[in-house]
Amino acid sequence: MSFLYSKNTTWRFLMGQRRSLNWTINIAVLLTVAATAQAQPPAIGDPLPMAQLKQRFGEQEFLPPGGFILEVGQKLPELVWQHPDSVAKVVDDIDIPTRWFDERFEEVETADKPGCYYVYGEAPVPAGPVLRRAMTCCCVAKDVNLTQLAERSISSLVSEGDRNSDRKETDALLRRWRTTEAGAVELAALLDPDQAVPAARIGQWQMENATRHVQLKRKLMGLEGKAVVKATPVRLKGDPAPELRKAPLDEAEITEDRVREIEAKLDEWHASTSEPMAVVIARNGVIVVAKGYGTLHDRPVTIDTPMKLDSAMKPLIGLQLATYVDRGLIKLDEPVGNFLPDFDQPEDSQLTFRAAHAHLTGIHFPWSLAFSRLFYFHTWHESLIAHCQREWKPGAKHRYGVVGVILSVRALELLRGRNYWDAMERDLFEPLGIRNVLPGGVGFSAESMARIGVVLDNRGKYGKWEVISEATHKAILPTSLKPWFPDVDMKYGIGLQDQSRLLGPGSYGHAGGCGTLLAINPEKHLVVAMARNARGKNYQKHLSQLAALLKTWINDNH
Repeated sequence: MSFLYSKNTTWRFLMGQRRSLNWTINIAVLLTVAATAQAQPPAIGDPLPMAQLKQRFGEQEFLPPGGFILEVGQKLPELVWQHPDSVAKVVDDIDIPTRWFDERFEEVETADKPGCYYVYGEAPVPAGPVLRRAMTCCCVAKDVNLTQLAERSISSLVSEGDRNSDRKETDALLRRWRTTEAGAVELAALLDPDQAVPAARIGQWQMENATRHVQLKRKLMGLEGKAVVKATPVRLKGDPAPELRKAPLDEAEITEDRVREIEAKLDEWHASTSEPMAVVIARNGVIVVAKGYGTLHDRPVTIDTPMKLDSAMKPLIGLQLATYVDRGLIKLDEPVGNFLPDFDQPEDSQLTFRAAHAHLTGIHFPWSLAFSRLFYFHTWHESLIAHCQREWKPGAKHRYGVVGVILSVRALELLRGRNYWDAMERDLFEPLGIRNVLPGGVGFSAESMARIGVVLDNRGKYGKWEVISEATHKAILPTSLKPWFPDVDMKYGIGLQDQSRLLGPGSYGHAGGCGTLLAINPEKHLVVAMARNARGKNYQKHLSQLAALLKTWINDNH
């Protein structure tokens, strides 16, 4: 299966969502993964005391007045605050200095032709760096009938006799185009004659838009003339490393009876929860178990079915960072402020890439805020984070979260000149033959995750490629943090946690809240990859039982 999904696949996905959810939200909200990534948090309004309003000021939004759709010939407006009355309580001047750019990133004052326009603002704040944000708007020709376009987009999704629903969903799609950046991006893609709309994946347009914002950001930061860098696998000089493959079971030192025992446990797990899942278990790169369970969007789940990642994305991001470390482009123990000006103050000197990935930032980034503004395509996210509360000095304490990972990928994007996921697909996934993915955190298959596991088990190698050196591989494994952060007595890696309790001594990996999992026992060369959209009932119990079976097998052989 290739990276690209057909338009019909997208519609089937949407309709599957429609059947499986209480249809109280419009179909447009499910049109792309960015519908989640672009969701707005609760408004910060008058009920908040002044001190909290100042403390949470970075959560305030500003937007183009009149919405995200422009008309040809329109003079481009200044950005405005979403809640100006609240802003006026803590900032004397609520005007937002605004700049507009066309598709060539040339600064303009008028929308002189159809297409995308990028608006950038630097808003004054009560304290700290200015609040920087940029958005994409869609300029349409005067002869374009948006209502008819929305009707055509919706009509194929509803049955005859369901016209009331048809009208509601058409209205909702129009609102989405006008009132959200994600909607404007989708509209621009639909109207662009050069866009391969039938080949677009869910999230494709939002990812490409995020890359455009990285390019705009580089221009505004004075990096436009600095060459982008990329870290791609290099060819091995010696024998190829093991790949994920089908081979006789004796190469994995397992009997057919043992395989049936493991599969029976997985069958029992699925039967007790009915949650769709896919599992790939490999040893020495040889696939021992490869099985999908249940259905998703009216299709049987296979090991190639993209499913949610959640925090199981962290090993991918950690491996991506490791490729830049390996080439000497980033150092694990240099401050992220070397790349992100909002964090270049003396108090951030210990806010290193290692501290970021080990969750030692000291920045309070509430889960509610993290989930309402997921980082996949939020190119300007660090400006919000710069205004979040600092609870302790970087490196003083550990608290699990996502804020450090966000800062890490935002820094890497400035080097690469692309959205971090866009870069991963081009630079990491493609050489490894990873195809069954969707941009952002909602699409990664068990087979793809197992390939990442084999790379790590091979100490950075896969087939003819060296992704990272053995020295860099060792540097990202879970280890004691005390040499760098004396007050933190724990083991942690770069996107990797200690999984010794799960698969035995020395094991490592990471799981997501949805149940998707990657675990590796390096001594026994065992890789376990699971993809799920939800943990389901008794997840930990079933996982522990599966792990016990696996440990019995590998321990019996030695």
